[in-house]
Amino acid sequence: MIDLPEKFIRRMGELLGDRLGDYLAALGRAPAKGLHINTVKCDPSVVDAAVDGLGKTSFADNCRFVAAESRPTRHPYYAAGLYYMQEPSAMLPVAALGRLGSGTRVLDMCAAPGGKTSMLACALGGQGLLVSNEIERSRAVVLRENVVRMGYGNTVITSMRPDGLAAAFGEYFDVIVADAPCSGEGMMRKEEEAARNWSEANVRACAARQKEIVRSADACLKRGGTLLYSTCTFSPEEDEEVAEFVISLGYEPIEPPAAVTECGVKCGAGYKFFPHLFDGEGQYFCMFRKISDGTGAVRPKKPYARASAADKRAVGEVADISGLDIAKKDDMLFVPALWSDMPCLANGIMLGRLEKGRFVPAHQLFASMRSRLNSIIDLPLGSDEIGAYLGGAEIAGNARGYCGVAAGGYVLGGGKGSGGVIKNHYPKGLRTKQ
Repeated sequence: MIDLPEKFIRRMGELLGDRLGDYLAALGRAPAKGLHINTVKCDPSVVDAAVDGLGKTSFADNCRFVAAESRPTRHPYYAAGLYYMQEPSAMLPVAALGRLGSGTRVLDMCAAPGGKTSMLACALGGQGLLVSNEIERSRAVVLRENVVRMGYGNTVITSMRPDGLAAAFGEYFDVIVADAPCSGEGMMRKEEEAARNWSEANVRACAARQKEIVRSADACLKRGGTLLYSTCTFSPEEDEEVAEFVISLGYEPIEPPAAVTECGVKCGAGYKFFPHLFDGEGQYFCMFRKISDGTGAVRPKKPYARASAADKRAVGEVADISGLDIAKKDDMLFVPALWSDMPCLANGIMLGRLEKGRFVPAHQLFASMRSRLNSIIDLPLGSDEIGAYLGGAEIAGNARGYCGVAAGGYVLGGGKGSGGVIKNHYPKGLRTKQ
């Protein structure tokens, strides 16, 4: 049992009443595991058939509970981006949004490490626009790595302050998700540091910061747009009081689907989820529709330079690029998700770089463009060569030039074939023993 601050226990007693004992007992049990399936890449049945120990959830077709003994990250489909490991409660907020239209513009304001971004990309079906922001640069790099692994091509990764987003975009978005940094009361079972660092002063500081994030979200959201606010904490200051602040800005609450909230406790405009009532960590979320008139104009976007015919021919030797609008910046070639001059860590699909006049494909080209690759070496599941490839070794294969390397039909990364050998181009930072 973790050592909880006495003031925190007292506050939870005021919140839960005679259910406090049930909550404390739940903290002594092992945390639940979960994942969501990347429906942009595959049907959920593919993962259900391949990975042991998965249990369907009632709140989303592509979300799963994971048995304690199951190890999904050891399966090559994890490296291929067919699913994202995510704590079960953390999947609830985005699940409440359901499917999003193909032209929807979405902002994930506090996106690292990428779980909600990944679910949003699936909700968009790989269409529309998803801007995923993380203020801390090191965490934004992790976010980018996860987006690349999952193969999403409609995503822009930025690393800005929330007020910087408002200045950069204006009232541009149809949906905004603000999974705000919080005191972490709901994560104490998994992260003992949250218990050690807890204080009422920190709760108040988090609440003040959350309201500033909400103000910035409001400046980025169209009239009639949807704001989804969430935390992994229980304090009314960070949950119900922030929800009331949202309403004061000119919003009306939206009732989430019953399938998502059935294990939650209604608290003001939102719902709290407790580990003694739902098999997951603590979570809170609420949804709103913007009814106030906006005042912020959408910032004009400057287009990138287009790739030359020679550049396109070089990319075409690796993949079919017909119908794609390819941009060029310095030595980089990419398919942008957003035509803009704003600084970002990633914009759509990075195809590769020109090095001394030669095109060198990026990992994201292989991870995102399976159906367009000119050549794929497909290794059968269970093959020893899968582990060898993921570990960085060369493998046997009859291909000439750059090709995708797949496991059981799903691309892991790239390679370059010559003389019956595929030279490994799987990124060094991702290599691991299987």
